[in-house]
Amino acid sequence: MKTSLALLAAVATLLPAGAGAARLQDPQDVMVIDLNACYRPSYPAAALASGAGGKTTVEVRIGVDGRVAEARIAASSGRTDLDEAALAGIRACPFPAVLANGQVPTGWLKTQYVWIPGATKKKDVPDQALYASTSARAMAGDAAAQYQLGAWLERGTYGTTDLAQAAGWYRQAAEGGNAAAQNSLGMLYGRGAGVPYDPRQAADWYARAAEQGHGWAQMHLAGMYETGTAGEQDHDKALYWMRKSAEGGLPFAQLGLGLLLMQHAASDAERTAAAAWLARAADQHQAFADYYLGRTFELGLGNVQDDARAAALYRKAADTTDGRADTALGMLVEAGRAGPADQEQAAALYRKAMQARYPAAFYRYGLLLEQRGDDQLATAVYFQGAQLGDCDAARKYVQARRTEGGSDEISVGIFRDRAARACTSSPAPPPVL
Repeated sequence: MKTSLALLAAVATLLPAGAGAARLQDPQDVMVIDLNACYRPSYPAAALASGAGGKTTVEVRIGVDGRVAEARIAASSGRTDLDEAALAGIRACPFPAVLANGQVPTGWLKTQYVWIPGATKKKDVPDQALYASTSARAMAGDAAAQYQLGAWLERGTYGTTDLAQAAGWYRQAAEGGNAAAQNSLGMLYGRGAGVPYDPRQAADWYARAAEQGHGWAQMHLAGMYETGTAGEQDHDKALYWMRKSAEGGLPFAQLGLGLLLMQHAASDAERTAAAAWLARAADQHQAFADYYLGRTFELGLGNVQDDARAAALYRKAADTTDGRADTALGMLVEAGRAGPADQEQAAALYRKAMQARYPAAFYRYGLLLEQRGDDQLATAVYFQGAQLGDCDAARKYVQARRTEGGSDEISVGIFRDRAARACTSSPAPPPVL
């Protein structure tokens, strides 16, 4: 079942056109910046199981510590569990950007949670006769039927998901030589879902499926060798299995192979070969491949440097790469490398990426705020980027706090200066895609 939860501020999410160096003074306008960095609440299980959705509008008062002092329902979704989840979610949010205006807002600020459960299409649900015949074949030892039962149990196709039972059927099919079941059982061990977390067993089952030519298992096994997740780090083996999967036509593996080759490339010829694999994945409409292929054009790695090509690929990948393409495009637009320099368009792209919680977007937007003279709001945005793990934002946050020389009420219990200093002590990574 596909689910979605959107968090909408009751204001525009982009800088107003023509804002220039003007500061966003209205706390309601600034609130959206904090909401971008705030974690979304979990979808209530009962509502999700019944396919219930709706819209919950909440109002909050912000205290002097940047936390929610009061919260109330302004418009109910019609379900108590959805409304309570919305209240719990908003109460967990800090609001440093709102406080960066220089004073605590005295009124109520409003936002809305939109709950969209989605639904499983009836045509995707096998009929009971098929279920009965498949069960009979599975009980008789048919490995393909055993795998199918495991898949239905994992997905909850006939009701409640049961990962333990799914693992049991996968195991029977896997021991009978079914490659798809071997891969699926490996994934459960790799997640610790339905079975104890055991990366070594995951790698073992992936290896069995990979030897039979299962593309996903080959890719998963390559990833474990590259990271050493199962105890053995071996780049050559990672490259071998990723190439096998990529040559089999799996676009995710083609992307993975391109990135692996680029990461370890020592010559222009090797970088060209890496970029070619990214292009093959992009040809199969792999959005992240569009983004990374764009990076090769922007940086001149494996392709001739071409900002126009990079921008075109970033635009193609926008909205589908968790903020990466939007941020990269924003940087080109801001620098005037994708047409005339346009800070407003760049700001809009950064804010869009911030909605996807992409850490680097907070850093880039903070820099724009600083250029516009809004140092306090920039510091709050750096703080949010640092919370999400961006070391550039952390360095700027520490620098700003040192310059201010004051106490740091906003950060108490959320983010400590020492975490940012840990980033400052880390060497800057070499340029990568």
